[in-house]
Amino acid sequence: MQAPFMQSPSNTEQKLAQPSESTSIERSGFVALVGRPNVGKSTLLNSILGEHLSIVSPKPQTTRNRILGIKNLPGVQLALVDTPGLHLTTGKGRTALNRFMVEEAQQAVDGVDAVLLVVQMRVPEGKSTEEVLPSLAPSDEQIATQLLGLGKPLIVVINKTDIVPDKRMLLPMIDALAKKLPGAPIVPTSALRGDGVERVLTELSAVLPKGDALFPEDVITDRPERFLVSELIREQVFLATQKEIPYAVAVTIDQWQERIADHGKRRGERIGVQIDATIHVEKPGQKKILVGERGQMIRSVGSLARQQIAELLGCGVHLALFVRVDEDWSQTPAGLRKMGYESEALR
Repeated sequence: MQAPFMQSPSNTEQKLAQPSESTSIERSGFVALVGRPNVGKSTLLNSILGEHLSIVSPKPQTTRNRILGIKNLPGVQLALVDTPGLHLTTGKGRTALNRFMVEEAQQAVDGVDAVLLVVQMRVPEGKSTEEVLPSLAPSDEQIATQLLGLGKPLIVVINKTDIVPDKRMLLPMIDALAKKLPGAPIVPTSALRGDGVERVLTELSAVLPKGDALFPEDVITDRPERFLVSELIREQVFLATQKEIPYAVAVTIDQWQERIADHGKRRGERIGVQIDATIHVEKPGQKKILVGERGQMIRSVGSLARQQIAELLGCGVHLALFVRVDEDWSQTPAGLRKMGYESEALR
């Protein structure tokens, strides 16, 4: 298994801060970001970290696995766990992949010290932002009811406030949340713009238990690089194909060859990576769309993904993508295991 991904001086944007004395950690703990699909949990995590760690797309259920991101503040270390959106796992169209994602979210909540519930203003489909609904979505009500029984510190974030033209429109929703979750701090935010994020961190820091750091200060996630690379490729597939390809797309890494400098100032450092990856779809028609006319679509996906991967790894990247049809892989536990999705529910 690869070591946890760490920021490196070779990163193309030189994201490491200047050397400074390490501050002692007095409080630390795990925090789960939970909520229904597409409320902006991944965008909020990325905003907090200042890193593009968790992939984002307009498609619901983009996040499938628990993603851990570590945020160090003066005297505090937050281990933030981005979870798949909670949704019903029964009924027509629900698959083994749906059940896996809900299992991932529920397991994450069981093992944390605090919970960050993310909700958003409701705008009816086809309506303008001036017609937001003042009440909670039924799924928000269900999730809030479940969280009440956990007995864990809870902070509520109303995300995407940037879509609301008049902030007074937030008041009915704040009132509904205060009645449903008495005593829980409620923080309006726009994760996309960074509004309200500092207050979220302040509220979280106040409820974490006393304790030493859980991770070294230069670690930002426990996920291996290969996982992060496969996620970046999947993100570009979603963004490029929009509504044409269902969310049941998986990416596997077939080959990973690193080139190490054998002389010069960068001797011993990684200066290049050759990556071969396969994008798995479920229908021949999906493959045709993803490849595109004369391969134009897959080349575009590869070019955009390569740029992000090079930024992540801090070196040159040669990326080769292949598209393969694996019919109904999302329907069975065996199909999920083949794509690298594993949980207690599948064993």
